[in-house]
Amino acid sequence: MQLASPADQLRVEYDTIALAGVVTSGKGVTRVLVTLNGTEVSRAEEAVPRARVALNASLTLREGRNTLVVTAAEADGTVAQEVRSVSYARRAPLTVELRYPDDGARLAEAATVVVGAAASGKGLTKVSVTLNGAEVLPAEQAPRAGQTSISLTVPVTLRGGANVIVVSATDGEGQVRQVVRSVAYQPPVVAAAPAVPAAPAKPEPQRWAVVIGVGRYESPDVPPLTYAVADAEAMYRVLTGPGGFAKDRVLLLTDKTEKKPTLRNVKWALGTFLARSAGKDDVVLIYFAGHGAPEVDQRGLERDGLAKYLVPADADPDDLFSSALPMDDIQTIFSRIEAERVVTFIDACYSGAAGGRTFASKKTRATNLDDLFLERLTRAKGRAIVTASRPSEVSIELPELGHGLFTYYLARGLEGAGDLNRDGIVTLQELYEYVEQQVSRKARAVGGKQNPAMKGELEGSLPLVKVGR
Repeated sequence: MQLASPADQLRVEYDTIALAGVVTSGKGVTRVLVTLNGTEVSRAEEAVPRARVALNASLTLREGRNTLVVTAAEADGTVAQEVRSVSYARRAPLTVELRYPDDGARLAEAATVVVGAAASGKGLTKVSVTLNGAEVLPAEQAPRAGQTSISLTVPVTLRGGANVIVVSATDGEGQVRQVVRSVAYQPPVVAAAPAVPAAPAKPEPQRWAVVIGVGRYESPDVPPLTYAVADAEAMYRVLTGPGGFAKDRVLLLTDKTEKKPTLRNVKWALGTFLARSAGKDDVVLIYFAGHGAPEVDQRGLERDGLAKYLVPADADPDDLFSSALPMDDIQTIFSRIEAERVVTFIDACYSGAAGGRTFASKKTRATNLDDLFLERLTRAKGRAIVTASRPSEVSIELPELGHGLFTYYLARGLEGAGDLNRDGIVTLQELYEYVEQQVSRKARAVGGKQNPAMKGELEGSLPLVKVGR
């Protein structure tokens, strides 16, 4: 038996191939059967044995691996068989993304960045980023010959009023895709100069925030959380409402937002958006509501032998190392952010116990973030982490509150209840004292145990929000 095509282990980008070959026998061929993926494609039965039978057929492949089997029988009952493997994969279509800024955004600063991406299995021949009709893509970011994907980060300066941003790409077949965004720059109103010249005031520090809430997970092995999304939305409303954070400086990632809380988007929000936005004198607030999880520490660095992770929506509970965000990465994220004051609130726990914002793999026992671990994460000056619970405790969700216990009082504190000295400003120290007292009291009242913890080093009293304005 001789098969001219297809070749074994052939890889194609189209779903139809030709079968060509010949079966010969001095004893005579009585039957030839062709199957593809176990399904009969053709059968030839010869009443009179033939010395030669030609093979010609058109085969329709399925995506992935296909198995072709040709079986021939001779007049004396001898059977010969030829097996070929053919893989079919469609070329990736041309896609263009414009990830930041959002359409309709109103920005308070002229200097910003355009963040996007383009990809095509046919190769990219041209990528363009224009602002108000003018090309702004630096030459060094243009695609190279044969390149199939590209990530874009382009600094731009907006003009006052409306601006149009266009990201477009052309693939190897001349196909074009583009995404258009309309954004507005509204410069702050400049007050008239005083009659008596005064020393220029130091620019007021800006406040930036990333708020993340993960309620539902792609893996059925990760239990959903009832109030994580509501918690994140409450924090967003408090920060952009009474908290006074500008909406274009607060990024919200939840199950309901266009940008979902996947590992890629969470790392982009923390390690790229904040790193490129916040200046040295600015204040950065990070909030996460969702599952925490432990896994065996293969490096042997953790005192309890367990690595800790924040669990994004697309995490694989059997492979947290490659699909979740290690808490150790918080140090790396902190080092990328220029701002000297960064506060992180985590409404998750790592105990692996039932009833809270945690789960454990089958090979992992209970644990949590101990004081030494938190001290390591906040070793850099100006970094603080506030966690919803201490070691061996769970982060409680209460239906009567419609929120996680920690976030319920965190939001109330930022709305004004945390202004303990009634001076119109809620500081981090005041907020923590209020939340710690209220959460531990309420947890005891419902028969539980939950005590928030804070670690870090901040100079002086860090104001977070103004209240009573």
